[in-house]
Amino acid sequence: MSSRIRLIVWAEPGQAALVREAIEDGPLHLAAVGSPDTAAGTRLSEALAVDRATTLREAILRDDVDLLWLASPQRIDTDERRLLRAGRANAITTEPLPASAADVLADPDEAATARFVPLMRQSPGYRAAADVFETFGERCAANIVLGCGPGQGTLFARLFDAMDLAEALCGRIEQVHAALWRPLGGVPETLDGLTGTLTANLRFRFNHCAAVTVSDCAGAWLRRIVLLGTKGCLHIDDGGFQWIAPDGREIDTHRENRALSPGKLVADQVRRMLTAQHGTDPPPDTARLLVLCEAARLSARTGGPETPDKVIEMLRRP
Repeated sequence: MSSRIRLIVWAEPGQAALVREAIEDGPLHLAAVGSPDTAAGTRLSEALAVDRATTLREAILRDDVDLLWLASPQRIDTDERRLLRAGRANAITTEPLPASAADVLADPDEAATARFVPLMRQSPGYRAAADVFETFGERCAANIVLGCGPGQGTLFARLFDAMDLAEALCGRIEQVHAALWRPLGGVPETLDGLTGTLTANLRFRFNHCAAVTVSDCAGAWLRRIVLLGTKGCLHIDDGGFQWIAPDGREIDTHRENRALSPGKLVADQVRRMLTAQHGTDPPPDTARLLVLCEAARLSARTGGPETPDKVIEMLRRP
C-alpha cells in the first residue's frame, strides 16, 4: 500500500473537527464523506470541502478508497454489516460494531465487521508503559477514567474501550458492579442508548480490582490510568507514563513530543493497522467486550453485581 491512505468517512456534522484532526499532517487523504441524513451529509461535505457519498452502501462499494471510517453513532443494519465484511476496503469504527452482544454471539463473523479505534491500549503512552510492565511486577489494582466531549464519541464507545483496557491490565473480569447517571434518568434498554456517566467496580481473580469511570459529558478528550502494583504506581495517559516507586522515587518516565487529539490517535492506529506494524496490535475481542458492557448496563439497571457468564446465559436463552 502507498504511503497515502485514501479515506471515506460516514459521520455526523458535529464530527467535522474530529475528521479534520485525523487528516491533518498525516497519511490519511479524505476522498469523500457521507451521513445517515442527506441534509447533514451535504453540510458535512461542504464543511470539509470534499465530495459527498449519498448512501452508506455507496460508501462501502467504492473501489477508489483504501479505508472506510464509520464515525456516526447511528446503528447500521445486518445487511449493511454483511456488505462491509465483503467490501473492498478496510473498515474502522469509532463506535462498537455490532452494537449488541446478542448479534455477535449469534454470528461470530459479526466481530470482523470493522476494527474499533482508537483503543487506549494502542495509544503511544500505553504502548510505552507496557514496555515496563514486566519489571513493574504484579498489577493489583487500577483506576481507569475515559471521557469525551461533543463529536468525539459516545458513552458506549468509552465503556467498550475501558473494558478492553481493564482486561489487558488485570486479567479476565469476574464481576461488574455499575451505576449510571444520565441527564434523562433511568437505564436504557440497549448499549448504544447509553448516555451520561457510568462508574463500575470490577473484580478479578486473587482479589485484584479496578474502578472505571466513563463519560460522554466530560467536555473534552480524557484517558488516564492509575495502575497500582507491588513495585509502586504507574500514571498512564495517551501521551506517556510516569512510574513512581513505593518510596516516592521516580523510576521511569516517557512523554511524546507531539499533541495527541482523538483524531490524531485514530490516524496513528490506522497507520499501524495498515502497515507492517499491524501484527503488534491485536484487535479487541468484540464478543467478550460487548458481554462485559452488557454486564455493566444490566448492573446499573438492577443495582447489584453481574457476571459475564450470567449475561451470556441470558442472551442465549430461547
